[in-house]
Amino acid sequence: MVDKKKNVKVLVLITLIIAVSSGFIFKSIKDKQKDEFVYYGTVEADKINLSTEIGGKVKEIKLQEGSKVKAGELIATIDSDENSLKLQDSEIAIKSAENELGKTQDGTRAEEIKAQEALVRQAQSLVKQGEAAVKIAENNLNSAQTNFDYKKKIYDDAAALYQSGADSKYKMDAAKNELDNATNVLNNAKDSLESSRAQVSNYSAQLDSSNEKLQLLVNGATERDKNSAQYGVEKAKNSYELNKVMLDKSNIVTSTDGIIETINFKKGEYIAPGSAVATLLDDKNLWVKIYVPESVLTHIKLEKEVTLTSDFLKDKTIKGKIIYISPEAEFTPMNIVTKNDRTKLVYEVKIKILDNIDSVKTGMLLDVNLK
Repeated sequence: MVDKKKNVKVLVLITLIIAVSSGFIFKSIKDKQKDEFVYYGTVEADKINLSTEIGGKVKEIKLQEGSKVKAGELIATIDSDENSLKLQDSEIAIKSAENELGKTQDGTRAEEIKAQEALVRQAQSLVKQGEAAVKIAENNLNSAQTNFDYKKKIYDDAAALYQSGADSKYKMDAAKNELDNATNVLNNAKDSLESSRAQVSNYSAQLDSSNEKLQLLVNGATERDKNSAQYGVEKAKNSYELNKVMLDKSNIVTSTDGIIETINFKKGEYIAPGSAVATLLDDKNLWVKIYVPESVLTHIKLEKEVTLTSDFLKDKTIKGKIIYISPEAEFTPMNIVTKNDRTKLVYEVKIKILDNIDSVKTGMLLDVNLK
């Protein structure tokens, strides 16, 4: 009788163990199925470099890092003495053109003819100087092109070695950095040559205008001559407006709403054309980048809406939309996984955040549910 009771207890215990084990296995399977579609990523925002179109010393920094800004808000000012002088020259040119118009309307004197001859000689000298500047710019461009071709070959070789596994990504990135610098130098050289040629064209136009005016003075003003003098006044005014536009470029303003992430220069530092005075985060265009295995690709597609959650936003479910799926696999990024996961091939997926923009901040860790 005792043995029978003992057997019953053993049977009940075995049954209980099987039930508990089955429940645990079932729960593990459910958790695994759930976790298979949940990935983690950090909130990021598009970065916009607020660059200057002119060179000069930083005169003033108006904002600090972390400041929220609106489109068109002043970030910094560049002290450009050259553009200020050009604007002053344009004002003088207007007065001179108006004076020439008055003289054309009044008639010609011998002193005026001599004065105009001097202006012609001055314009001829400027044309020669401009042509010399073009030659220098052409030499600089040739040098920059040679340097670019050399850096491009180094980068191509480094990229090929990296792709074959024969060299490190660090060397390829270093070569890419050198190539980017060479590209900037080449672009600046092209811009310089274009500017020099434009200047020669401008000087040539001035010379032609001076010669025409001289001829008018010698021959005497006609109605057409008077009209030409009037055009000279209008041209001087247009030149003034152009120089005013260039001077206005001394003010660096924001292109969109956002947050100032970094201020890249200090007051008094020289800044070259094309340099980024500050970097702006477009906090209204937020996204999360995750990495998924190949098995998940069949369950997702572009424009698919997904849900995102955060431990710090317990009462909110954030909507997102898949806007990019990488066509190529890569090794799992080392900074977000364990050592064992680094050998796995994954695909980059980018999710744009659609709502709760004001609650989500850059750098926040979000759970992305792709199911």
